[in-house]
Amino acid sequence: MLGLVIRIPSKIISEMSMHALKTYPEEGCGLLIGVVNSGIKEVIKCIPMNNVYTGSRRNRYSIDPLEYMRIEDEAYKNGYMVLGIFHSHPDAPAIPSKYDQEYAAPLFIYVILSIRNGRVAEIAAWRVAESTWEFEQESLEIV
Repeated sequence: MLGLVIRIPSKIISEMSMHALKTYPEEGCGLLIGVVNSGIKEVIKCIPMNNVYTGSRRNRYSIDPLEYMRIEDEAYKNGYMVLGIFHSHPDAPAIPSKYDQEYAAPLFIYVILSIRNGRVAEIAAWRVAESTWEFEQESLEIV
């Protein structure tokens, strides 16, 4: 069910894509900073992060909680918020994995970039429904 609209400038999509390609064949990840206006989540900045997952990073990612808190505080001081996370799926579809489901937080948006054959093959935005705890795809508007 498409509910919210996630609006991301093409320049930020390019930055996310470059990070995902640079980290391939491991998952790349980062934070999405922005505002909510009239029900539209507008991303104004992406912050690539180091994947600190301690096992195989080929299909897992983790963001350092202290780095996350630092960035969240900085965003808040500047009138923004962490809207969600972007991460890549090397050689896999841009749909949430079981691992993504287990570690998802409600209210966050999750933008997944599928990386195949050295390029971004697909990008999709997702949100966890609070009532079912299932991922629902959201409308992604690239401007």
